[in-house]
Amino acid sequence: MKKTIVRPLFTALLACMTTGIGLAQNVFPNHKSEPGKDHAHEGRFFAGGAVSFWTDNKDKTLTLDLCPEIGYLFNDSWGVGMLLGYEYEQRETGKTKTIGNSFKISPFVRYYYFHRNPFNLYLDAGGGFNFSKEKEGGVSKYINGFEVGIRPGACVDLTEGLCLCLRMGFVGYRNDYFMGEDPQMGTKGFGLRFAPEELMVGLELEF
Repeated sequence: MKKTIVRPLFTALLACMTTGIGLAQNVFPNHKSEPGKDHAHEGRFFAGGAVSFWTDNKDKTLTLDLCPEIGYLFNDSWGVGMLLGYEYEQRETGKTKTIGNSFKISPFVRYYYFHRNPFNLYLDAGGGFNFSKEKEGGVSKYINGFEVGIRPGACVDLTEGLCLCLRMGFVGYRNDYFMGEDPQMGTKGFGLRFAPEELMVGLELEF
């Protein structure tokens, strides 16, 4: 990618994140945690992820997604983490069978901009890299891609140290990025995307 594209891209991403944080602080300017009702996240590791499996007998497709994650929370506002992903896809078109295996690595920085027991809202900002091998008939094809952007998310504290988390969209840039996408959808370009394929739901354990 040319430098003329990279510089405006990161400027736009920084502007998006700054705007989101500013809006959240304006909407909830006087919010304070209530002692004894909110639990602290400071200095804790977290681990979790999401699993999805889908098979369609009519279209002859099968998809399996595994997305574990691990990270560390510095305090109630900031944390860092790593999301990994594996996707297996199988489909049949006529007499041709296609099998795909994909891997994803996504480091991120997390900012919690709202806490009100039991709800928490956050932004995950970072990048993602994926690698795929697709075998169609007897021919293998390799695809690599990346993304840079922000994912808004929310989590609900089910009990001390256990949360239900949702990632609900993507804002940023993608280049041949395919993990979690329908064929030919959203794999290249810059923008705001809220689609069913972007939704991730899973459990997160803090310890």
